[in-house]
Amino acid sequence: MSHWSIRARLTIWLATVLGLVLVVLAGTAWWMLQHRFAMAIDKGLAGRVESIGRFLSQQTSTASVEEMQDDLQEYVSLDPGWNLIRIADARGSEVYRSAAFDPTGLPSVAPESTAQELVYRDVRMRRRPLRMITARVVTRQKAYTVDVAVPLGELQEALDQLGWTLMILMPIGILAAAIGGYAISRHALAPVDSITSTARVITARELGRRLDVPATGDELQRLSETLNAMLDRLEASFRETSRFTADASHELRTPISLIRTAAEIALRSERPAHEYRCALENILHEAERMSGLVQDLLTLVRADAGVDGAQRTPLDLRLLIADMSDSLAALCAPRQLEFRLDLGEGTASVAGDRAALSRLVFILMDNAVHYTPPPGQVSLSLRCSGGTAVIDVTDSGIGIGAEDAAHVFDRFYRADRARSRDSGGSGLGLSIAKWIAERHGGSIGIKSAPGLGCRVRVELPSATPAASRPTSAAVHVTPRGEEPAGDSRGR
Repeated sequence: MSHWSIRARLTIWLATVLGLVLVVLAGTAWWMLQHRFAMAIDKGLAGRVESIGRFLSQQTSTASVEEMQDDLQEYVSLDPGWNLIRIADARGSEVYRSAAFDPTGLPSVAPESTAQELVYRDVRMRRRPLRMITARVVTRQKAYTVDVAVPLGELQEALDQLGWTLMILMPIGILAAAIGGYAISRHALAPVDSITSTARVITARELGRRLDVPATGDELQRLSETLNAMLDRLEASFRETSRFTADASHELRTPISLIRTAAEIALRSERPAHEYRCALENILHEAERMSGLVQDLLTLVRADAGVDGAQRTPLDLRLLIADMSDSLAALCAPRQLEFRLDLGEGTASVAGDRAALSRLVFILMDNAVHYTPPPGQVSLSLRCSGGTAVIDVTDSGIGIGAEDAAHVFDRFYRADRARSRDSGGSGLGLSIAKWIAERHGGSIGIKSAPGLGCRVRVELPSATPAASRPTSAAVHVTPRGEEPAGDSRGR
């Protein structure tokens, strides 16, 4: 049945359940009706035995058997229902037997217990089904055995008719329910067919299509809305992947073209050794650049795949940045920039990966240096506040507008597209920095204005007991008026 349609399975289950319910109800009703009729018949038989006992108690002790028979005949003739009766004395001799009562084949043994004991039996007399009661009646110190029977033919016929009626009507009812259930399920599942038809035509080129949402307020409406939301996410992800692939191809094409051009020019004719050396240096420079770009791409691909090989251990950010201070100062020296470092006092313990956090600090400093013309200033400060370690990278550079600041953490984004590749980078640095901050349960944000410098702030949860639990990182963009803030126009 698993390969059948939902409509067919619903119809079959509905018919099966309804059939079982009807069988149980009909069987219960038939049994209860038969039981109530049997109780009524037994009660009537017991009442007739009691009436006979009262009649016998009213007979005089001097009455002969013939007189008793005449009185019984007259008594019984008053009610046509008394035509099946037999009375025998203690010796088994019949005192009275109605004309319709045929004892052939009937047990003649009377109960031997107390006078109130009643024995009910289903017997057949002249091929007719009967319900018979046998009782021992003691009156005036005389014991009698009384047999009273009533025919069951009409009752049995009525029960049989009821049974046949139920057996005929139940299949008709089940068939009608199956047809109705099929029609209802077909109408109810029509939106599913519509969803299926629409979903079949949605491809990579048709990701903009959406399912029709029925205004029913039921599960199908919620399903359609959920699928449309999923399609929105898939379309956004697909566009992001396509853009990422196109940008990566573009970024890789440039160094490859330069390497190929340098090699072709060097091999076109015989040249002095220093020209070959210059060509090889250019090739090496572009190869190193391409290698760094590939490494950044691999980092982001691992980030998208949820692969995080970081080894998080408690470490002191102050010691980490202090160890990097010479390298950070070396970034500023070639551009004649003043480097200021403020690590505060005490410890700034976080649970993180040393290499990843070092890369995060280096990316922020590298961006600040690239976008700060000489003579200028780049500052790095660290402080702890409320269980959070805060890293601020501030520069006095060219700054960035609010429109560009909203996208600086996007991949391959450059705020100043006219800048050279050497100063502008590939546009992946801040995307990686954002990912590192997020993987450590922190956040990264920018505050800047054109011509007034930038400040990039990273907040990481402290490893102390007072630290709050890591939450999903969010990028906060705030236009700034006068004070500098760290630059993040893409590395």
